[in-house]
Amino acid sequence: MSAFAPLLLLAGILSASQFAADVDRSGPKPAVAHLVAGGDWGRVVGAIRNGAADWIAMAPELARGAEDAQAEQLTAALAAALTRAPSEVLAVTDLRRSPVLGVQAICGAPQGSHAPAARAAYLADAREAVELLPDVAAIGRAKALCLRELAQAAER
Repeated sequence: MSAFAPLLLLAGILSASQFAADVDRSGPKPAVAHLVAGGDWGRVVGAIRNGAADWIAMAPELARGAEDAQAEQLTAALAAALTRAPSEVLAVTDLRRSPVLGVQAICGAPQGSHAPAARAAYLADAREAVELLPDVAAIGRAKALCLRELAQAAER
């Protein structure tokens, strides 16, 4: 544990930039453990669900440090954020079927990404948000894969 970690545990991690600094000091696993121990994990997941670009950008580091239950929550939060911040979410997706950041996982409407009774509305909103994105090189392939996954999820 770094010399700063106890201070982070007491104060809680207040921003994505503070989390990034903790990752730089101690690595992703200890940094995520600090979030959890400080009671900030739920707040971070909530911020991601609500489309907070700074926390969405930290998703790869969060994924590298997350335990299984946290990884599932992170995937669901990113899926929920598709309707609010689709370009930010697609920018951090992995095209190689990663279980946490994979386009298939995020765009496949994972459990926890929406209320069960609102599945159809969530899928329609997510599809519309992704369709409205411009076809730029940085997210073009992720956009196409995401739209395919959303369509397949709607058929299930």
